[in-house]
Amino acid sequence: MNNVMGNTSGFILEGFFFPPEARVHLFLLTLFVYILIVFVNVTLFLVIALHKNLHGPMYVMLCNLVLCDLIGSSALMPRLMSDFFVDIKMISFEACVIQAFCIHMYHLGAQLILTVMTFDRYVAICNPLRYNTIMTPRMLVKLSLFAWGGAFSMVVILLSTTLRLPKCKSVVVHAYCFNGALFVLACGDYSGNNILGLFITYLLFALSFSSIAFTYTKILIACFFKSHNNSKTKAMYTCVSHITVYILFETTLLFSILSLRFPNINPNLTKTFGTLMITLPPCLNPLIYGINTKEIRNSALKSLKNKIASN
Repeated sequence: MNNVMGNTSGFILEGFFFPPEARVHLFLLTLFVYILIVFVNVTLFLVIALHKNLHGPMYVMLCNLVLCDLIGSSALMPRLMSDFFVDIKMISFEACVIQAFCIHMYHLGAQLILTVMTFDRYVAICNPLRYNTIMTPRMLVKLSLFAWGGAFSMVVILLSTTLRLPKCKSVVVHAYCFNGALFVLACGDYSGNNILGLFITYLLFALSFSSIAFTYTKILIACFFKSHNNSKTKAMYTCVSHITVYILFETTLLFSILSLRFPNINPNLTKTFGTLMITLPPCLNPLIYGINTKEIRNSALKSLKNKIASN
């Protein structure tokens, strides 16, 4: 299968190694998870959109995270479901590039969105009286552009350098297309691409981790050594949600990266970690925010009660 090919030819996804009798069960499980992801994320988006008390900066940034999660899961799961029923998983060059682009937009975009959300929490707790003057619609647009623009720029740099390489192999040794699985198909030396990918990954992690660590240190100082008030207490609840989502995302990402660095790990396990990185956070993020954030929870329950009463 590792035949010589041109840059515009198709690829073969290696996919998962499962017995044929397990295909239907895996399809139904994947379908259920994807429906759940779409349902909880769209529900969260609608709850925020339909309630004016949730039109603040934090909730707008949360809608950005919802969109990012839907991009990642939708780039992976429909294709994954169709691949369960075919032995040779062909994917066109264009479809592979689009899938890789969307998955990296999810990966890089989510990190940057979670990072800029930290700034909002910092202002809400450490400078509550100036919150409305700092977190203006213009500032919100700047933060959103920073997150999406930064992710877009980095993805373009990653993929453009990889796609310029002549390809000598056609089998993508994973369940989906992404930069690391594509540059190893090159004919010559691809160490530069590997270094660039690792540099961007670790640079972004260092940026997000240091920003979040610094900001939450300041938040803890403000909470423990300054007077408390009701708004500050409510803001702290959203901090719990935010840090939980961040830890969940970084943990699944860490397992995915580590599994790729150890060739002795079972290939199915490596692909499973890579899949969980794209499916687990989008599935749990809306639930974490919905349960821990009182305003979202109350608005959702109010909508549900009104729906039941109208019937």
